[in-house]
Amino acid sequence: MLNQGDILLYDSHFLYHLKHSVPVQIYDRNVHIQIGIIARFNDHFVEIEDTLYNRQRFTFISRPGF
Repeated sequence: MLNQGDILLYDSHFLYHLKHSVPVQIYDRNVHIQIGIIARFNDHFVEIEDTLYNRQRFTFISRPGF
């Protein structure tokens, strides 16, 4: 499990957040984009709120308790 503010890096991180509906915060460089629940993911993309985010471009931060 990740703590609030930790970066999601591995499939296991994304899977945990998906299974437990833990919110993630999305950043494009240092710009906050959105907070939401992961609907699905693969090696290249994460779907949150009907939007696909490229895992190489965006940073995903754990937000438990949000």
